[in-house]
Amino acid sequence: MQAVFFDLDGTLVALPDDFGALFEEALSSHGVRADAERHEYFTEAFFDHLGDCRADPYRAAMADLREEFALGPPAEQLAESYAEREAAATELRPGARDALDALAGGERPVALGVLTNGGGRGQRRKLAVHGLADYFEAVVVSAEVGAGKPDPEIFAAARDAIPADEYAFVADDLDRDVRPAQRAGFTGVYVGERDGDGNADGGTASADDPVRPDHRVGSLREVPALFE
Repeated sequence: MQAVFFDLDGTLVALPDDFGALFEEALSSHGVRADAERHEYFTEAFFDHLGDCRADPYRAAMADLREEFALGPPAEQLAESYAEREAAATELRPGARDALDALAGGERPVALGVLTNGGGRGQRRKLAVHGLADYFEAVVVSAEVGAGKPDPEIFAAARDAIPADEYAFVADDLDRDVRPAQRAGFTGVYVGERDGDGNADGGTASADDPVRPDHRVGSLREVPALFE
């Protein structure tokens, strides 16, 4: 049996364009002023906690913000308001549902999973917003593993989550996702935009990393054909 894991942010869903506006809306809903300084502080704290694999990086960052600027509302409320808005502002990437339908309904048995950096609750919320959760047998999240991509530990956790004969990882980032997956024994599928000649952009080897992706596609709709 094959197990095909998908990256979430940037691959299955597109993230919002304006995080600052979401931050302002979230804080304003609690009567709290949001400005560039506070947004920058929150963003830096969020990525610090994300890198440390905190269970809920949104809440941890809001707790830091609340303490730094002596804000009144509880961190849990601020974080929930922000995370809800961020998830709602994501958009399903073109071809995502078509690809999942084709893989789930194909003749060959394929088990589907998500392999993503983030907090468990926040990442699962994005899947729920777009009605994707039922496609996946496993959702492997860095905060729950204690290691994030490109650490090989999270790829080992994916193997443990879905026993299979072969593994593949579909993602839009070469250095953080595809190449580390290949080094962990996964087939690496790089999703990039098409160039003027109809080829998927990127996916080339470099002097720093000679590993090429096993497959390059311009759309998620092309992924199922790789596993027929």
